[in-house]
Amino acid sequence: MLLNAVRVVEMGFWVAAPAAAGLMSDWGADVIKIEPPGGDPMRHFFRALAGIELPSCPPFDLDNRGKRSLVLDLTQSEGRALALELVCAAEVFVTNYRHDALERLGLDWPTLAQCAPRLIYAHLTGYSQDGPD
Repeated sequence: MLLNAVRVVEMGFWVAAPAAAGLMSDWGADVIKIEPPGGDPMRHFFRALAGIELPSCPPFDLDNRGKRSLVLDLTQSEGRALALELVCAAEVFVTNYRHDALERLGLDWPTLAQCAPRLIYAHLTGYSQDGPD
């Protein structure tokens, strides 16, 4: 496999970051998904959309195939410390959290570059870093 010696930490929700990390999992990467308490909101998409309860959410399952998932409460110092430890030991970090949220959590590039200068930092956004949206 192309990425079988690569550890990826994904801290994403909805589609963009999870889909990117899902592809890396397909290519053999060891992907760890960090989710907040209650999970990625995409897990509950159909319930929110139509009020129906399904045993799983097919779009969530597709984007998160082949990953291990870890629930961390990043509002707590212990959760932030464990997330930092995981990311600093990885080769790739994939996220679509807003930049200001990453700064507050200590998971922005300037902070992570101190512990992992060779880390590939993939910050995805559908709206860019600047502008009204």
